[in-house]
Amino acid sequence: MELSEIKSPEDVYQFIDDNIEYGWIDISGKQHLNTMKDFRRIYRTMSIEEILKYKIGTCIEQVNLMHDLLNKINIKNKMFCCRIFEPDDYGNLEEEEHMHCFILYYENGKVYHMEHPNFEKKGIYEYNSEDIAIKEIVEYYIKLRGGKDSPTKEFYEIPVGISFKEFNKYINHI
Repeated sequence: MELSEIKSPEDVYQFIDDNIEYGWIDISGKQHLNTMKDFRRIYRTMSIEEILKYKIGTCIEQVNLMHDLLNKINIKNKMFCCRIFEPDDYGNLEEEEHMHCFILYYENGKVYHMEHPNFEKKGIYEYNSEDIAIKEIVEYYIKLRGGKDSPTKEFYEIPVGISFKEFNKYINHI
């Protein structure tokens, strides 16, 4: 499927599924596929153009791409980030990241969660309301994190070229 052929949310999902792998580009331009090793130390967010060029993205990039594609076909959507809270100056670069970004879109009076970066939950899920969708998604991540609270915030854009620590700080101040 080509970008120009995308006409529906299902097409967005199919495009992402056919074209985007879980991965990221580090500060030296090296690709990392299906690993989070050194993520806190050398990760940088990518632009939409870079995501499409390299055909990879973490949950941050994949949600940004879904957001962009849904906007292009005039489907209302919102991006969210749930994570274990870390202060702006959190400096443990060896710790695993505890963050997940997700997208909800709205169509025909229903709310849908489009999930691709979490390979265990890939798909499109329907909910009766935004509150129910967020509650169920966040509960899943709280359980994965051993019961640790996962404050969740809507965000509106993803600055290009920022580190994980800078992205966390950005989310802290929305």
